[in-house]
Amino acid sequence: MDRYQKMVRRVKGLNVELALQYVMPALRPGPFKDSEAKETVEGKRSDGPTRPGGFRPREAPWGAKFQQYTPLNAPPARILQEALSVNLIPPLKKRPTPPGADGNKHCLYHQNMGHTTEECVTLRDQIEELIRAGHLKQYVKTAPNEPPRGRPPSPDTRKDRDRGQSRQPRRLDNQSRYEERRHRSRSRSRDRPIRGRNNTISGGFAGGGPSSSARKHHVRALRSVNSVRTARKSMPPIAFTDDDFHAPDLEQDDPMVITAEIARYEIGKVLVDQGSSANILYWKTFLQMDLSEELIVSFHEQIVGFAGERVDTRGYMVLRTRLGTGRDGDEKKVQYLLVDANTSYNVLLGRPCLNSFGAIVSTPHLTLKYPNKRQRIVVVRADQKTARECYAAGLRMYPRVPRAKVPRSEVAMTDLDPRIDTEDRMEPHEKL
Repeated sequence: MDRYQKMVRRVKGLNVELALQYVMPALRPGPFKDSEAKETVEGKRSDGPTRPGGFRPREAPWGAKFQQYTPLNAPPARILQEALSVNLIPPLKKRPTPPGADGNKHCLYHQNMGHTTEECVTLRDQIEELIRAGHLKQYVKTAPNEPPRGRPPSPDTRKDRDRGQSRQPRRLDNQSRYEERRHRSRSRSRDRPIRGRNNTISGGFAGGGPSSSARKHHVRALRSVNSVRTARKSMPPIAFTDDDFHAPDLEQDDPMVITAEIARYEIGKVLVDQGSSANILYWKTFLQMDLSEELIVSFHEQIVGFAGERVDTRGYMVLRTRLGTGRDGDEKKVQYLLVDANTSYNVLLGRPCLNSFGAIVSTPHLTLKYPNKRQRIVVVRADQKTARECYAAGLRMYPRVPRAKVPRSEVAMTDLDPRIDTEDRMEPHEKL
């Protein structure tokens, strides 16, 4: 408060009401804050209009934490009882009634007199925080043919939407700016801009590790897995329905080729290969991503291809990855092996990446689904056109080698005679 008083003295011609507007949000919730907010609001109502012409701007309630509140379809007292029953709000403690309070009004939240439950600003802030955290959605008032929540777009928002931007209008008061900065800090991993675009393997770190001893230990561990009690994994059920058929050509055997966001780059031509034990970032794609080679960790093991051929690696690196281009998907750290190979794909995602996300792939639907942190199912659809183009381009990279013609051996008919005796036999001199 000493620092606040010093700053107030430095401002010339500061209005008392304006000073209270910025000190009220900093007060600790309680009877003192509620009483001050009530007195300030009543004093504000008793005053005349503050601007010529009788115009009074619409402002948030004094002492309120948020600039705008979500409309509710039930009274705060009922919502309070629901929040207490599911332990969203800690058990209430009785607060002392401030002196001079109205004895005809009772607050269920503070358990004292002076204001009603509907007038309680602290309870309204608690309900708003729970709603913004994803709770009490059944009490959000929604109009027909409108989304459940959201604010009417302002002229600035409509201009940004026409320009293809997603910026929100700038707020003027300090409390709203603080809320906006806190929201951006919590979701910066989902809202970070894209820095650029780029349109069956064994080995790597799966199967126990790169060394032979680690792989043997991995196999032996399966024999004793039943003797140790392990916690059962749980994930939401994932189902594929007829609505998931989206490909133009439903009679298909196309590979699963998607778009992913890797290190804030939108990478196309990403092959999802459930038969691969490694995630591969091809060297040509790494050069286009403008990443520092200092991030590469040395890795001297080889990976084995389908025909048994061994391919050297240039190391590995860990990059933050999001499957698909939607903002609802989670971002996880994925380990990629760097391989210099001639291929039509940019990235290959194997079982380690799919298991990390808990992703389920349906090749008939050309669709991938996985649950995010909020236990919602994220849907990633493959691009059938890109899949066929990559498949055709991959065949052109390796032209068909004609077989060498084997010269036919000229064999006499007499050499095919199975009889061993090849001497001339006696023939009759005349016909009988």
